[in-house]
Amino acid sequence: MNKSLAEYYSLVDLFEEFREHIKPKVINGLPDFTTAAMEKQYSGLILLQKRLRDIEISDWDISNQVDYHVLRSEMNGVEFDHRVLKQWSRDPGFYNLTDGIYPRLLVHHSRSLSNWGLYEPTFPLSTKDQEDFNIKLKVIPKLFDQAKFNLTDAVPELAEIAIRIKEKDIQLLEGFMKDFINHHPELVPIVQEAIIATKDFCNWLIEKKGTMTGKVGIGKGNYNWWMKNVHLIPYGWDEFYTMIHSEYNRAISFLKIEENKNKSKPVYHITSTEYENISRQQDSALKLMEFLNDQEIISVPDQLKPLPANQYPRVWGSSAYKRPNHKGFFEQTNDREPMTNIAHVFFGHYYVGDRKIWYQKSDDRDIRGKIRLYDIHEARSEALAFGIEEWLMQAGLFDDRPRSREITYIWQAFRNARALSDLKMHSNEFSLEDGINFFSDNVPNAWAEKDDDAVWWDIEETLRAPGHSTNYIVGKNMIHQLMMERSKQLGSDFSIRKFFDEFMDGGIIPISLTRWELTGYTDQIDELLSI
Repeated sequence: MNKSLAEYYSLVDLFEEFREHIKPKVINGLPDFTTAAMEKQYSGLILLQKRLRDIEISDWDISNQVDYHVLRSEMNGVEFDHRVLKQWSRDPGFYNLTDGIYPRLLVHHSRSLSNWGLYEPTFPLSTKDQEDFNIKLKVIPKLFDQAKFNLTDAVPELAEIAIRIKEKDIQLLEGFMKDFINHHPELVPIVQEAIIATKDFCNWLIEKKGTMTGKVGIGKGNYNWWMKNVHLIPYGWDEFYTMIHSEYNRAISFLKIEENKNKSKPVYHITSTEYENISRQQDSALKLMEFLNDQEIISVPDQLKPLPANQYPRVWGSSAYKRPNHKGFFEQTNDREPMTNIAHVFFGHYYVGDRKIWYQKSDDRDIRGKIRLYDIHEARSEALAFGIEEWLMQAGLFDDRPRSREITYIWQAFRNARALSDLKMHSNEFSLEDGINFFSDNVPNAWAEKDDDAVWWDIEETLRAPGHSTNYIVGKNMIHQLMMERSKQLGSDFSIRKFFDEFMDGGIIPISLTRWELTGYTDQIDELLSI
């Protein structure tokens, strides 16, 4: 074994040690986010970072150097958590049982590699689920007791979001009661105690919110450090704002052009029955698969099929038509034309086995084959998923459904408005109320009302994960740049299918690293390393 290869395997060992180190300790079923536990995690991280810096990689293959920088960015994410975000002490929503739409503890569970999630069960519970719920429901009161001690720097706006979601936590638990009474009466007292504890924590937040003084935004300087050192994006807040504002203007302008072009055509109506809703989504999914293969957009594995009928996300995280009378943004768009979101979900969120995205399933590489921490995987995947909506439209997906183009531009306006709120809230130019109002007011057709769960869920996501919304648009533009560069490099050998296949083969890593590996261009990496 040559020296550089041996050193690479030491990097893999360090990666595995790092991942194990940052897993939250679970004591009697309760994840430990106490001050002592977090201080121990941070001090250990500093030692791991030093060991990483001591590794000499200049003579490594680019592929192995990329893996080094993947690990470096993840370690930087943990560092930022401890220096700036401190969710366990700043954010009451860190201890939510749901995120407002579907159950999960810790919205960004990948941050801590926690497996604690409380999920919506199918009754009667299996033996395994009975054991799982017995443990998790029992520790909910202890979880909230820990939260009261941990939240020393709590932010009032984040508390306001948490209070809103606590009400949904209570609804979730109370909704379990009938099924528990009918199927598992022995667990009913535990559920009741969990409900009492959740209500108590909600009341505690209401009482304490007025005394909280933390700022909701992390500031431009911290925002830039996070994006450059964790997400490895070679731009800053000002560039983000210019880019996203321009993209918002483009989305609205193109929407108006489409509306004018289609003014004599019948408008799309929201589905009125569950059968109609599911049928419309199934038809769209089948057409998408046919289109991808016929147009040679990307190599789709033979085993990959359209999602089963009960898995189409009318509301993300919920089965189709679960809330037939609700008319939030997701319903206003998906129930008229589901294709845009189905394409998005297929490329960004179609999971198979072990929660791996379909194009990652066969990736068994020691470092980049793992699900990324700190939304690095989401930023890259969301950029691809967001971009594919328009790319497929331009490729002809909606040639026989012209009003569907309007839905795509409305989705673009929605995401760009959300990203502008992200930037303004984190620069502390917008309050929570300002962010919600701006986001809602700038979505076409008033389809994102200020009380819509989709709006609050996205604002929560934005505040708790800086740059999540921004990365949709910035990442999409970085892929545009990479496509242009590869077309110049390859000339007549360039094809769309080849481009997307090699992009997928790079793995779930920051786009700047994929670009380096595919093109050999070092300018972005050199800039990021000079910070």
